[in-house]
Order: sequence, then structure tokens, then C-alpha cells
Amino acid sequence: MSEPIQRAVDRAVRRSFPMATAVVASLAGLIDVPAAEYNRIAPAFTLIAVYCWSVWRPDLLPLSGVFLIGLFEDLLRGLPLGLTALMLLVAAGFVQHQRAYIFGRSNPFLWLVFGLLTVSWMAVEWLAMSILLGQILDPEVAAFRYAATFGLLPVGAALLLAVQRSGMQNV
Repeated sequence: MSEPIQRAVDRAVRRSFPMATAVVASLAGLIDVPAAEYNRIAPAFTLIAVYCWSVWRPDLLPLSGVFLIGLFEDLLRGLPLGLTALMLLVAAGFVQHQRAYIFGRSNPFLWLVFGLLTVSWMAVEWLAMSILLGQILDPEVAAFRYAATFGLLPVGAALLLAVQRSGMQNV
């Protein structure tokens, strides 16, 4: 392969890191952990990835890709088709729209914005699933899922930042 083609392929692969890590995050949320009720309180790993990339590199995380990742997750989790897709799309759109106010701020500020976004996410998910199932779901489940997702933001952000620093220079 000629050098210009090799560079172009390398650049394309590096530019796909945000989308690829969001897909991996979606799959990580599906891991079957042998703990009681884990699947109901599993962290929203995809939300963490979409939030971080929407703040750091929104140019590499197109909203159409976010929507497709959400559909993919809905299919794999057996959720109503479009629920996660729509919620991820709204979250990414909000963060990308507010990026000028969020980007470059302190980590506690980024965590606060994520916390507010995640509270909204969990409330909408809880309400939508309660309506779709025709019964009021246990709000404790949503609270545990919120705590797990919010608490894992620093770990997820550190991993994604390592990906950005190791493979996305000059992209």
C-alpha cells in the first residue's frame, strides 16, 4: 500500500475511535454479571461515552452515528426500538449545543453537568418504561442505576481520555 493511502487509512481509523468506543461501551452494558438484578441497575456506559466525546470531539461523533448506536443498544437489550436512540440523541445534541459553556471547564463542573444530564436521563427512562409496561417501576432501581453511572464517569472519562491521547493525535 502506498504511503498516502496508508496515511489516509490510518487517519480514518483514528477518526473512528469515538464511534468505536461508544459501541464498545454499549456492549459493556450488556455483559452478564452474576449479581442479583445487575442488568436492571447496570450503568449507562454508552451515555458516559457519548457525553465525553460530545464534549471533547463532537466533530468525530455525528448525531446520526449516536442514533444508530442507540438503536443497536435497544435491539440488544430488548428495549422499545428507538427509546435509547432518542435519549442518546437528545443527550448528545444538548451537550454539543452547550459545548461552548462546558468545554475547558474544571472536572467537577463537567461531573456536575453530567450528573444533571444523568438525572434527567434516568427519570425519562424510568417514566417511559413505566408507561410502556403499564406499571410503576421501582424508583430505587433508577436511583441505583443513576448512582452507578454517575460514579463511573471519572473512570470512563479517564479510559476515553487515554484512548484520545494514545491514538488520536493530529486527528
